[in-house]
Amino acid sequence: MLETTRRPRVTRAPASGVALVLALLASLLVAAPAQAAGGTLDGTLTGPDGSRFEFFEVSVFEADGPDAWKPAIPPRTIASWESGLPVGDFSIALPAGTYRACFRALTFESSETVGRTCWDGGFDVFAATDIVIAESGTTRITPRLPPESTLRGRIVGPGGVGISAYVAPYRRAPNGTWQMESGAQSLADGSYVLTDLDPGSYRFCLADVPREFVPECWKDAPDVAAATEVTLPPGGSRVLSFWLPRRANITGRVTRPAGATSYLGVTAYRYRNERWEPATYGAVAPDGGYRITGLDADTYRVCAHGYDVVTTCWRGGAEPGAATDIALGATQSRAGIDLTPGPAGYVSGTLPDVYLGAEGYPGVTAWRSVDGGFEAVATGEAVPTGIDNAWTYEIGSLPTGTYVVCVEHVDPEFVPAFPHTCTGDSPTPQGGIPFDVVAGATTTGVDIATGRAGGIRGRVPGAPSRVRVDLYAPSGRLALSRTTDADGFFRFGDLPAGDYRLGFHRATARTALAAEWWQNRPDGVGPSGAAPITVDGAVVGGIGATLDQGGVITGRLLDPADDPVAGCVIQARGRDGSLAIRTAVTGADGSFAIGGLSTASYVVMVVRACSGSPAALFHDSDSASGTTARLRDADDVAVTLGRTTTLADDLHTAG
Repeated sequence: MLETTRRPRVTRAPASGVALVLALLASLLVAAPAQAAGGTLDGTLTGPDGSRFEFFEVSVFEADGPDAWKPAIPPRTIASWESGLPVGDFSIALPAGTYRACFRALTFESSETVGRTCWDGGFDVFAATDIVIAESGTTRITPRLPPESTLRGRIVGPGGVGISAYVAPYRRAPNGTWQMESGAQSLADGSYVLTDLDPGSYRFCLADVPREFVPECWKDAPDVAAATEVTLPPGGSRVLSFWLPRRANITGRVTRPAGATSYLGVTAYRYRNERWEPATYGAVAPDGGYRITGLDADTYRVCAHGYDVVTTCWRGGAEPGAATDIALGATQSRAGIDLTPGPAGYVSGTLPDVYLGAEGYPGVTAWRSVDGGFEAVATGEAVPTGIDNAWTYEIGSLPTGTYVVCVEHVDPEFVPAFPHTCTGDSPTPQGGIPFDVVAGATTTGVDIATGRAGGIRGRVPGAPSRVRVDLYAPSGRLALSRTTDADGFFRFGDLPAGDYRLGFHRATARTALAAEWWQNRPDGVGPSGAAPITVDGAVVGGIGATLDQGGVITGRLLDPADDPVAGCVIQARGRDGSLAIRTAVTGADGSFAIGGLSTASYVVMVVRACSGSPAALFHDSDSASGTTARLRDADDVAVTLGRTTTLADDLHTAG
């Protein structure tokens, strides 16, 4: 019931003395505008059985737009032992106006049996009845809390398989947004029960759904904004079940080569960041079948991999870049993606006298030679032999190719006890000694000895700009490059023991300074003729170089009509590629001067972009044009450090 009454008028007693003065001041204040005193919202809160509540909360709202409400006052907690009112009674002063009020019992969740309600009969502020507070009046209401509701149901996927997921209830907040409340996790068979729910309107969504399935809100909605509302009656129970479609998936069969028994897996890749990156994977069953699930709508490529097989991709080679696309819709299933990997190659060896300190273990990686560089293909397991500090290792999954194996200290206690070491005592795969692996066979005896890390440091003074310093491993192969700092200093750290060579300023450049090897040995002697620097667990310092003015080759570049060709790059390089390449750019008259040359023989080349032909052109004095497209016919131009050599004939482009 709702009752509105007027308060009785209060009579004043005669004023005298101080009271008279106060009355006079009050009369002066009354003459100024005053705020309205408002009225009172009184009432009694009871439960479903009519019993009164002694501890509860009253929330009063006022309109905040066409379909939103905001608190008119902070939520008011009513405790009968503090209010001085009878149990269940409340009295709240409010300015005159129109409001809506909602109520909830305050007790432990485990012992709560009643839900929230709003006056009159609504279970949220939107369905509530307006309450009018009159000036100096009292409005009385008698709200009753309803019994709680229950929701139960099941979450299943294709074929009726149960799905464990979190069922999240959402209720509309007074500001109009849908806010999640406490839900429950379904069991392994997909069944769930949500108790302690306040009656009223909800939207239900699933969270923490296994990646294999598409999450949704009821009913078949992608999010809470599009979900269908469900009304839970007081004290009642509703059944709400979810059927989830499976995300896109790929199925097929992997046929093992004879004798292959180890674990097999399949990986789906998709193109991201300008490369094919793993998206998800699946295991191959004993019968060879597999399923890769949880895929978004996209284009994929699939590869099979394992320790005793060579990685093989669908309708392609040994890597995703060579495979065939598989386009999938959001819930599409693609079957028949079958793969037949071949037998793997292996490499094995020992790691003698490995010192690890207190923690860690040696990790081994096989690097395959690909397009002039090295790519990590597979890692292997190293195990101690039980004899001193020796370990053995084996790496599988290797296709036929040329490899280098590297070992590093994994998970050290503080810092690695030994440096990254590759076959041939190199700190990098590029400087290692390669060996061949044949698929289906084992390459044995690839031993890697480790020791304390050493280093090389020094300086290249006097150069007008930073200088590249190249480190050649004991194998004679380029392992690392560094650039000097602003003061000319450089350092190579974490080097395995061995004899190294240093080359200075061997980068392709347009410069007047010649390249050289340590101890002022000319560039033409190559790594084999360079002075060795022995590293054995310590840093070798004082390794420097002072660069000299190089020799110069001069000439002119003309077109077939004997007109000069300007802005064209001309190179001087060693016939076998062993010398540092030096460049120049032709001037307005077609002339060029290539500096920074060592005492050696060079061939002079017009780069393809300027040659007027499909290939680069080389200087050939026997040719009428002074150039040839065949390196074997090119002239060797002898150069002496610090001197200038002028070509006897002009070079001509082909067009």
